[in-house]
Amino acid sequence: MSAERAPRRPPVPPIPVRVAAALAVERTLASRAPAERFLAAGGSRLDERDRRLLAELVYGVLRWLRRLDWVIARAAARSLDAVDAELVAVLRVAALQLLVLERVPAHAAVSEAVDEARRRRGRAAAGFVNAVLRRIAAAPSFDAWPVELDDPVRRLAVESSHPDLLVERWWRFYGSERTRAMVAANNAQRALHLLGFRDRGGRELLAAELAEEGIAVVDSAISPVGAITDDRRALESAAYGAGLFYVQDEASQAAALIPAPVAGERVLDVAAAPGGKGFAILAAEPAARVVFADRSWRRLGTLEENLRRLRRSAPRVVADAEAPPWRDVFDRVVVDAPCTGTGTLRRHPELRWRFGVDELRRLADRALASLIGAASATRRGGLLVLITCSIEPEENEGVVDRFLRSRNDFSRHALAPGELPPADSIDPSAGRWRMLPAEGHDGFTVHVLHRAR
Repeated sequence: MSAERAPRRPPVPPIPVRVAAALAVERTLASRAPAERFLAAGGSRLDERDRRLLAELVYGVLRWLRRLDWVIARAAARSLDAVDAELVAVLRVAALQLLVLERVPAHAAVSEAVDEARRRRGRAAAGFVNAVLRRIAAAPSFDAWPVELDDPVRRLAVESSHPDLLVERWWRFYGSERTRAMVAANNAQRALHLLGFRDRGGRELLAAELAEEGIAVVDSAISPVGAITDDRRALESAAYGAGLFYVQDEASQAAALIPAPVAGERVLDVAAAPGGKGFAILAAEPAARVVFADRSWRRLGTLEENLRRLRRSAPRVVADAEAPPWRDVFDRVVVDAPCTGTGTLRRHPELRWRFGVDELRRLADRALASLIGAASATRRGGLLVLITCSIEPEENEGVVDRFLRSRNDFSRHALAPGELPPADSIDPSAGRWRMLPAEGHDGFTVHVLHRAR
């Protein structure tokens, strides 16, 4: 006689999307992990529509965090430090919906926030949250809550939702006008940037294939293999399924192609996953011989998935950039160094709240260790290329200066100005190229070094 079956447990219902958003915001700000990790966890039991809303809420709060806090503090008539910590994320998510996401009904945002406040902290907390959000709902725009600060730098930092330290630095390094443009770009919506492969017809065939599905694209003015579209349907297109393109920021594509790759060149891409820099090299020069290396099995798994969709095969090696298992082998070694990511704050808004002097120094030290380690894999007469998605001098010029003091067999490699993509700052004799964040793209810095023969 068969054993009696245990009764099935009823499926756990998904938590409301706004509650999931508050949890994801809390966990992201309390950790150094990327927001996408908590989005994946929070959205695992949501349908596609709610997963999109979850992402919009979480990234929206992280992007507008400081401006939201300014409004909440004034609506609450107290500093944010004086608000129960259990209620802060709930208020932030609801305030974003009232102030930024015009299509979300105000009553839904307020009602769900009040319910969550009651669940977390009881009736009094629910009443407080209801009162604060009703005040915001009565004046549902940032303009109705002006930032009244005399210091222009701090006022810009609050208005644009950036840390004071970051805005102060950029104001000093790049000037007030450029700083205003960068913080505005970090909060703007951006088009989809596509990398087209020349051995699959390049961006010309890609444009034709997408046009058949009613998706318009234009050529990138920065990357010779890039295309741009405002139509997110490209990610569901037959061209995407056929591996005709990889999604990559146009400035990232251009950075990987400095200097232009050549046929037969042996390239090592350290810290390669998910593959962007190596893919850009192969897109521009299919006959380049690229080896992808990364210290993380998990990240190499993501690279493997990308290669499979792109219908490509390339050597993949588990290896640490700081101690690669090669000596004097590669014509070009590309080091995509650890950094604060200040050129990518639009895509990774959580990074702005982790920026600090100690973090800057820690990551600059890690970048130097990666560069020193990767140098050993560069053949004599070869190139060592440092690429960062940072625009901070300490992580770029500072790291290169420190490296050159430790390795007298390397020097700055002179670049041919006519062969370089357009950029905000180019010093060909020093082998340096920098693109600052702008309305259409991220920010990147490249330094090219040459090993003596």
